[in-house]
Amino acid sequence: MKKSILLVLIFAFCDTGVSHAVEDTWMYKADIPTARTWVGGGVLDGKIYVIGGATSPSSVTSAVEMYDPIADTWTTMTNMPSSLCAHATCVFDGKIYVFGGVTPDVYSSAKKNVYVYDPQTDTWDQKDDMPYANAHCGIAVVNDTIYLIGGMLSVSTPPVPTVIAYDPVTESWTQKTDMPTTRGLLSACAVDGKIYAIGGATEDWGTFCYKQTEVYDPATDTWTRKSDMPTERFSLGTCVVNGKIYAIGGHLKNDACTSNEVYNPITDIWTTETPLQHKRLGHFLGSVEGKIYAIGGSFPNPAPTVLPTVEEYDPNPLVVDFNGDEIVDSTDICLMIDYWGTDEPLYDIAPLPFGDGIVDVNDLILLAEHLFEEIFPAELVAYWKLDEIEGDITYNSISNNHGFLTGNPVWKSDSGQVAGALEFDGVDDYISTDFVLDPAKGTFSVFAWIKGGSPGQVIISQIGDDGTDETWLGADVSVGNLMTDLTPPPVGRFKPKPLVAELAITNGQWHHIGLVWDGSYRSLYVDGIEVAKDNAIQNPLKSVIGGLYIGACKSLTAGTFFSGLIDDVRIYNVVLTPDRIAALAQ
Repeated sequence: MKKSILLVLIFAFCDTGVSHAVEDTWMYKADIPTARTWVGGGVLDGKIYVIGGATSPSSVTSAVEMYDPIADTWTTMTNMPSSLCAHATCVFDGKIYVFGGVTPDVYSSAKKNVYVYDPQTDTWDQKDDMPYANAHCGIAVVNDTIYLIGGMLSVSTPPVPTVIAYDPVTESWTQKTDMPTTRGLLSACAVDGKIYAIGGATEDWGTFCYKQTEVYDPATDTWTRKSDMPTERFSLGTCVVNGKIYAIGGHLKNDACTSNEVYNPITDIWTTETPLQHKRLGHFLGSVEGKIYAIGGSFPNPAPTVLPTVEEYDPNPLVVDFNGDEIVDSTDICLMIDYWGTDEPLYDIAPLPFGDGIVDVNDLILLAEHLFEEIFPAELVAYWKLDEIEGDITYNSISNNHGFLTGNPVWKSDSGQVAGALEFDGVDDYISTDFVLDPAKGTFSVFAWIKGGSPGQVIISQIGDDGTDETWLGADVSVGNLMTDLTPPPVGRFKPKPLVAELAITNGQWHHIGLVWDGSYRSLYVDGIEVAKDNAIQNPLKSVIGGLYIGACKSLTAGTFFSGLIDDVRIYNVVLTPDRIAALAQ
């Protein structure tokens, strides 16, 4: 009876046909303290342990650092007995096993060492050596046996097809049937008692790499060829979530990539999913509670760079804000009702995590549990609504990074474009905040509503690591056109130029303005429309430090203070799609 009443009430709300799908996304997390590539690691008790790796082409580390995904914090653990990179690691019986690898630089010959790390005691133990030296191999665990697959003596020597099984209890080794495709720099993982060897390369990795997927059955000691991965690559990461293999990142002959391709062993089908935000190879890839973490790695172009960055990916996020307006309301209920009785996966949300194949009352009840909740996307890293009615603090809806008012800006609770707004006098009013993100570290998007202003005034700024003012968004000094002077660092005598739109924003009307950086191009937006974009690929943007100023430049130069209303300032750590930008501008 209660369910019937609920359905009647909900149907009464429904009067819209709008539909908007929310996609899975990657978001940046706390950087790993030691930037490195060709790393090893393991996941135990909800924590990720990153072990060893190369900090440069000529330097290898023994550092062990533990990541807590819930707290988003890193802890330094006891170093590995030797500095290693390109080693094989796996988890067995609550401990992390480390096999082979190279040291002291990435071009060294492989080792035979076997180390075991116990996270409970934070101690290391050394076992008897492997029968042969190896590095850049695949590794997987099936039925209490560890399998090492393929590999290379060094990054510049021919790979081997060898498969060898290790019994951790007896510390004994057994030779198995060779892998059909001889390769190193591959990745391997186990699903339902079988091992999948994916990607890889020969010693001529600069011009050739593999897309092969081959499966090994330990029960029969046989290999079978499966569907090729869509993108050939090596030094990729793989992990298993809900029975599917995620193959992420890697090296594409002459550069790293952001590829995220998913293999279903049951159907033997690959699909392409949302790519990484930052290209990387040689990273550690692991999953905790269904979320995937890509940690560290490197990329070779335009200059060799080792990464400290960490990205988190939720392949199956619970979506209850169906139209993307950041609140669960009658519109979302009506969208679900439109698909009542179908198997539409977007609305088949119950039971968690994947539904039951039909949109029915169970899905409706789960949706109702979130009714009237604000649902902020994970990639939104800062959001100042500017809806307060008094006080000298503007609250960040995403974190504790609140803004502090200086001067005497006036709260206008009924004069904003989205509820309230803050009025700046153009003399000494501004907001200061703590650090949000460094534009040099990756992609991002920033948007705000503004009304008023004059040429030369600044809306959002930050200080560069060289001490110069960096205007995220402002009005150019000529006629008040939207501009940004976030630029790459100078190269020799060449000084990159600001990006300026041919559209004024200081005409006294409300405008939704924004900047999007996709890692190669800057784009400016006004009222949901792209109004300027770089006409050539840009180098990474200049690094900046410290917090943001809203309503002035960081040096507080006279003439830069904004005169007018600012509302609804948002910063995302991803590239927003044109559809999402247009929706924000409504």
